[in-house]
Amino acid sequence: MPALKDFCKRLAGQLIGEYSPYFIYRWTAGRAAEGVSRETGFDVRSIEVEQLAACDALMQAQAGYLGEESMAFGCFVDGQLAGVCFYWFGERYKPRGFWPLAQGEAKLVQIIVSPAVRGRGVAQKLIQASSRAMSDAGFSSLYARVWHSNGPSLRAFEKAGWLRTAFVLDFNPFWSKKHTRIQWNLGDR
Repeated sequence: MPALKDFCKRLAGQLIGEYSPYFIYRWTAGRAAEGVSRETGFDVRSIEVEQLAACDALMQAQAGYLGEESMAFGCFVDGQLAGVCFYWFGERYKPRGFWPLAQGEAKLVQIIVSPAVRGRGVAQKLIQASSRAMSDAGFSSLYARVWHSNGPSLRAFEKAGWLRTAFVLDFNPFWSKKHTRIQWNLGDR
């Protein structure tokens, strides 16, 4: 079976060129998370560059996501920064522009959890708490783009109460220079 899967991937690569398949997740103000993490010792709060600078290299490397028209949140486990996420909006997000944002909307552009605490619900808790904080800050809708086969991220967003709203496939058919995008709206399931 792995040989068939590899063959299909190679064939798809020949036909559609480089491709990027993503799910788009959406969270709207007022949504309640279905599966709230029961892990204790989590403290999610807004963070600044100073808190990232005092951490390990993995967390320090995320500092570029901070700046104008961005909000950052950290999940502290037993007093240590264990995960971070960043939202962009307004002019900051426009150059990236993968998913269109209206006024009062933001996109979660990066989330990372320390390998030492993965599997303990840190990402889910970080997504849940930061979503509520973004709502409190006046944002009505939040979006995230997740690689189609990133199981841990897909589960974290779903457990945090976000809804899978679209599937987007970007590709270059037959290796042409023209970029093509196909989008399937999935609705708010």
